[in-house]
Amino acid sequence: MLVKIKGIHKVKMTLADGSKETYYYAWRGGPRMKEKPHTEAFSREHARLKEKAAETVKVILTLDHLIEHFTGPEHQRNPDFLVLAESTRVDHLYAYKLVRKHWPECPLAFTQAKGFKGDIRKWHRSMRANPRKADKALFSLSKAFSYAIETEYQGIEKNPCTGINRLYEGSRKEFLWTQEQIELARTKLEPHLLLPFEIALATGQRQGDILAMSWKQWDGKYLQFAQSKTGKKLKVLANTRIKTMLDALLPANKDKLRICLNSRGRPWTKDGFKSSWGKAMDSEEIKIEGVTYHDLRGTFICERAREGSSIEDITRISGHSMAEIRSVLEKHYLATDQGLSDAVILRSEKNP
Repeated sequence: MLVKIKGIHKVKMTLADGSKETYYYAWRGGPRMKEKPHTEAFSREHARLKEKAAETVKVILTLDHLIEHFTGPEHQRNPDFLVLAESTRVDHLYAYKLVRKHWPECPLAFTQAKGFKGDIRKWHRSMRANPRKADKALFSLSKAFSYAIETEYQGIEKNPCTGINRLYEGSRKEFLWTQEQIELARTKLEPHLLLPFEIALATGQRQGDILAMSWKQWDGKYLQFAQSKTGKKLKVLANTRIKTMLDALLPANKDKLRICLNSRGRPWTKDGFKSSWGKAMDSEEIKIEGVTYHDLRGTFICERAREGSSIEDITRISGHSMAEIRSVLEKHYLATDQGLSDAVILRSEKNP
């Protein structure tokens, strides 16, 4: 009985002796068939080859696949991963190197089994000497599992990172810029550092968003921010100090893209700013200790609260949610801000 099979690939060959012969392959690029074509034996051979190929290509999903599902391959990143801030992506990718090194080719099924959460906790605690690094790594791993659950990635029904306590317990609650430190910085900082300092102090925005600002974000009255972390767009009225600085810079920098430039007139890099800022703070002329550039954000929040601005008002100008502002004020700053405590008593004396 003649048996016709779809997908068979035929190749006509001319042999060395000049004769012609037709070779049959199970599929284009597949193995060569040995049985006589159009026979039941040929059909059985084809079925065996197809079954064998299916077993060969069957992939056991691993933790690597889960991570790549979230990040996408290096040459074509996942759009959901690309919307994250660059610093966040860098932190995630570094953490995933640690994960892959610790669990090479770990089957995904193991991550859903009882006991894997304990393995994660041991891995997390193995980095206790650097608690912030440990917590960032744990967060990144948790994010990959959460994304898999959200997108219904096959085989993932629970996040084994859930419920593992963080190691880092530090906060910046005692680290606000004092008025003396602010005045010292204003007097001693060079112009290329003074401008991002003033913008941070007056707006409470993140370092990365300030350094990335272009002249298109300044209309002569308002600074317009596009927050990389939240995606929020803000329009902040520039105070007199910042307006004067920007108006003076604009003619000289009209052909430049970025507002904040380094001492060579080039856009800042994250590491370049960190290095220059650190050297300035450590210099004999300034020598400001105990506070960081990031602490300017908390100082901004606390100053606005001290002036009487509501959480809603601070939310509008900072771009944070009310819950975030309330958390910063309650957990990190208000508890140690003596000025705010004093204000309560002073107001009570005005209203006997």
